[in-house]
Amino acid sequence: MRPRDFVDALENPALPRCTMSGEPAELLRSLLVHLFFIDHDLDKRELALLQRILPDVNVRAYVTSTAARKLDMDRLAAVFTDPQDRADIIELAEHAAWGDEKLEHRERDLIHRLIDRLGVTRE
Repeated sequence: MRPRDFVDALENPALPRCTMSGEPAELLRSLLVHLFFIDHDLDKRELALLQRILPDVNVRAYVTSTAARKLDMDRLAAVFTDPQDRADIIELAEHAAWGDEKLEHRERDLIHRLIDRLGVTRE
């Protein structure tokens, strides 16, 4: 599974949902949940995006459970070592941050920390 799979699922509703399992998928879902729920409010647009990349689960329960755990950026970096995957993770994070059509400073700060941790250079 590649981060691009999630980006494509979020950007193209005509594609099937991205319901892959395994650690890489769960790490990416955790990142998205932390971005969507950073303001402690799950907007209906964010909820719709999450439904595109979650398996059949109770979305609100999943978000509550995942948001309560710390985001493991070190593990994310260890699992995704390919430079293109890392760039796609940043694109995915930016997509999530704008999920409710507003970018909050905490979302921006998290993305900047992620860029630093993954060693992605921005043009």
